[in-house]
Amino acid sequence: MRRLCSLLFCLLAAPVLAHGGEDHGEAPPAVSSSEAEAHVVGATGDVFEVVLKHPRHGEGGKTPLRVFVAEADTNAPVSGAEVELTLTGPTVQALKPRMDSPGAYQAEAELPVGAEFAVVATITRGEAVDVLALGVVHLEPEESTGEHGGGSSRGWLLGAVVGGVGVLAALGAWARTRRMRRATP
Repeated sequence: MRRLCSLLFCLLAAPVLAHGGEDHGEAPPAVSSSEAEAHVVGATGDVFEVVLKHPRHGEGGKTPLRVFVAEADTNAPVSGAEVELTLTGPTVQALKPRMDSPGAYQAEAELPVGAEFAVVATITRGEAVDVLALGVVHLEPEESTGEHGGGSSRGWLLGAVVGGVGVLAALGAWARTRRMRRATP
């Protein structure tokens, strides 16, 4: 019985002993432009390759669109191109993204939550022109950001300690009852 209790104490202490003393604090909020949170569509034409990214979740309204344009043969970023986006869905939107950096263009579109828009990109640079169907873009409703998803490590540790104490109390009561039965003739 003592060995079992010692083993349980060691198992409960292991997460505490493994801690290096650093303060983890609250996790930083998720960035909506991360790869996991971005909806990505793209296509490759004869001259250009185009990738469009936008947030996967939102509340609707003005939604940022990032358009990346590269040469299809060399994958080199394309600067100074005229980029036009046509979004066709419940409404038709014609957008002219502005260049942020070589090959990267930015625009804003009115994307209602749940509505789907087919996107066509027209890229013009000099005499070269490509018209590419990129796919369908849409916004999903915002996910709840409550404590239900991940919880904190402190909450997990507190639960483990309370559960361990409960297991030890139950084992102690069981051992005491067993000793009393042996002692009683």
